[in-house]
Amino acid sequence: MVRGRAGLVVAGAGARGAYEAGALSVLLPWMSRTGPAPTVLVGTSAGALNVVGLGGMAHLPPFQAAEQLVETWSAVQLRDVFGLASGLETGLGYLGQLAGLPVRLPSLLDTERLRSRLTEWLPLESLHENIDAGRVDAVAVATTSTVTGGTVVFVEKNDAVALPPNDVGRNITYVETRLTVEHVMASAAVPLLFRPVRVTEPARWAGWYVDGGLRLNTPLKPALSLGCTRLGVVATQPMTSTTSPPPRAHRRTRGEPPGDAIEPDVYAVAALSLRVLMADRMIEDLHRLEEWNAGLEPGAASRAVEVIFAGPAAGERGDISALADAEFHRRYGGLGGLRSPSMWILERLIGGDPDDHGNLLSYLFFDSGFTDAVAKLGGRHARERLGEGDRDG
Repeated sequence: MVRGRAGLVVAGAGARGAYEAGALSVLLPWMSRTGPAPTVLVGTSAGALNVVGLGGMAHLPPFQAAEQLVETWSAVQLRDVFGLASGLETGLGYLGQLAGLPVRLPSLLDTERLRSRLTEWLPLESLHENIDAGRVDAVAVATTSTVTGGTVVFVEKNDAVALPPNDVGRNITYVETRLTVEHVMASAAVPLLFRPVRVTEPARWAGWYVDGGLRLNTPLKPALSLGCTRLGVVATQPMTSTTSPPPRAHRRTRGEPPGDAIEPDVYAVAALSLRVLMADRMIEDLHRLEEWNAGLEPGAASRAVEVIFAGPAAGERGDISALADAEFHRRYGGLGGLRSPSMWILERLIGGDPDDHGNLLSYLFFDSGFTDAVAKLGGRHARERLGEGDRDG
């Protein structure tokens, strides 16, 4: 077993954050039983919410902390996260920009309600206390600066951990601060869909920030730079390399022509942006770490990095998407969409192509019916990876 500091890395995943919470409910207790417990927590987007939540509950037994995280996700509703920017607001903003008026249309979705919900959900005071007391050494949240285009990792830590030097080659800057709701919201602000978020602390780094996954092509790097030699990694894609197939010329809906004969509208472009941003880029890094470990000579000064992966296997790649698609049609198929006005924008964003429907939907479907079910799926997949057996009831 590799000795040294242990950490958790949780990627961005939108509503799939519930899957990650379910996986963490298995992974966190397992790591605490089998070696050094994680004291460095790193997250992006929904992963930022998960690691800040866990850091705030580090005074609890690992299983209890992770279960509380699952309970939060299992109760989430679409109205807790975003609403549709009104058609009038959107139309006036667009016309104003065409006319050269100082009117801005910052996003398609209004996430102001998320701010108040995160204030309720995130145990920030407990997070500060746990870091000061040494129950957890560092919690890091990745964002992207709208000014520089570089990655800014906001780190709350104690004296047991040194702030990493900036990585000029990868344009990663590490900034020590007390984490706030704004840092978490900024990490989750998917461009075009969600508004950029103004971060005010620390004052020197005040400015507008968006989703940390936009630029951070090596999301494991912050955890390694913070001294971790044992990493628990939660992802929503398998640890296998894939290539994208060409556009399919079949299974189109509403009589649409195949391939690129359809000019994409703003919603199609937003869907593409979401798919690209939410891709699990850490999978590439996991392969690099495997190659690094394999190349180390016995007795080498550099330590191997132990990686414990919790996520779907190759044959389970489509499980999350299929679950989202089935749950959406069960609850909101046909006239069921009239239950929530926000479902209209959700339908537009996910498009009509059945091949993409469940995949895109699974990132935006903030509904308790889905988040509760996908959290259970995450727990089951994690138990399979760790050989814990299946205890779903």
